[in-house]
Amino acid sequence: MKSANRELVDRLAAEYVLGTLRHRARRRFERWLLSPQVGALVKAWEDRLAGLEPQLSPVTPPATVWRGIENRLELRNLQRRPAMRWLAVAASLLFFVAVGVFFTRPPAMTQESFLQADAQTIYWRVEVLGDHQELNLHVQVVHDLPPGKSHELWALPEGSAPVSQGLMPHTGDHHRVLTAAQRAALAASKQIAVSLEPEGGSPTGTPTEVLLAAPLAKA
Repeated sequence: MKSANRELVDRLAAEYVLGTLRHRARRRFERWLLSPQVGALVKAWEDRLAGLEPQLSPVTPPATVWRGIENRLELRNLQRRPAMRWLAVAASLLFFVAVGVFFTRPPAMTQESFLQADAQTIYWRVEVLGDHQELNLHVQVVHDLPPGKSHELWALPEGSAPVSQGLMPHTGDHHRVLTAAQRAALAASKQIAVSLEPEGGSPTGTPTEVLLAAPLAKA
């Protein structure tokens, strides 16, 4: 990548991570994330900006906010009927709790894959959540793992090099939030694979020894 082009892509990567790259430009940039060089720039900006979110101090709302709620719910008209007044307050609180639960619930599973030796021996079940944003990894049968080795998960985007989705758990269940580059690669993949790597993951950025591969199916 030429120096001038790299500087431009680096600026776009920064805007993408910050969320200021919008609409058509953002969609076009997301197609570039399949490139390892572009993905590395995005990952660098994600690491650089991690933990810099502003710490927001609690703010007491002004009295006008409560008066507005009272007027909207006609609480002042109910002041002579305390039971009705508090019933209206309770209803409004339940509404805000319901809205909070709705917006904080985890994304639904959209795809799944079974990494297996045969129909009776399923080593891992992989669940893709939401728009390729997160993964749930479930160990069904413990796979042999030599000392000093790791299992690594890969997305296999069509027409592009495999992209690591991180190390696989050896036991139990694991939840993972993907980076922008990982999401783009997974969205372009119809298959995933698991490889055997040195401890800590592939030293080259590509699979060393592929053990298992499986299709991604709609949930």
